[in-house]
Amino acid sequence: MKRQFLAYLSIGLAAELGTTLFQRFRTVTDVDPGLYYPDFNSLLLSRLVVWLLIFLLLSGVWLVISRRGSAR
Repeated sequence: MKRQFLAYLSIGLAAELGTTLFQRFRTVTDVDPGLYYPDFNSLLLSRLVVWLLIFLLLSGVWLVISRRGSAR
């Protein structure tokens, strides 16, 4: 299960980084001002922080579930 978790997380992270890199080549418009970041590095850092938090949260949940299953 841990191997599948890491595989799905890696695929999702690669997709997120790929779309972030594609956004680098797109021009900024006034249509979506909420998506605007002052520079590309702040956009990338923001997304990586969210991914780190998701990874830590899911890892914690997985550890709780796996310890309960082995305690039985």
